[in-house]
Amino acid sequence: MNLLVANFDCQNIIRPNQVVEAVKVLPIKHVNGIQVIRYDPTRAIATTLSYMGTQAPIVSSQGLFFHDRETSVIVLFQFDTAASFYHVLYHEIGHYVFLKCLDQKKRDLWMYGVRSLERTYVTSYARQNSREDFAESYAFYCTRNTGLLECPLRYAFLANHVFAAA
Repeated sequence: MNLLVANFDCQNIIRPNQVVEAVKVLPIKHVNGIQVIRYDPTRAIATTLSYMGTQAPIVSSQGLFFHDRETSVIVLFQFDTAASFYHVLYHEIGHYVFLKCLDQKKRDLWMYGVRSLERTYVTSYARQNSREDFAESYAFYCTRNTGLLECPLRYAFLANHVFAAA
């Protein structure tokens, strides 16, 4: 894995080596195509992307997953504790996993099976759409947040289709 961890030296909560260690605990397939994980508290990258017209302005989010044909980048804008860092990091990696690691059949199973059968969500943010639901659930699974146990179909999908197959 060739991963650049950038700009984490400008804050005092998480050291760059902790970012690397957080990534190493994941299945290699879940992170193998991510080139950069960057801390960007001024949201300069998000502002640039919105000016380029590739993404809507990001005002309230804590992180960003950017992907085009050749590049996959995760940007963290804000976190105030180590726990919030891990949640935002794994949430953004969850977006990568949903897009690049799950085939269409598994994405459909998530969208039209799990989401339509289980009406309980791990957070209110997860209610927005299938991608945010998956990313939030993925972050809960990675951080061992017990709130995921209240969503047994989501937990089973992650355990059996996302992590067991990796």
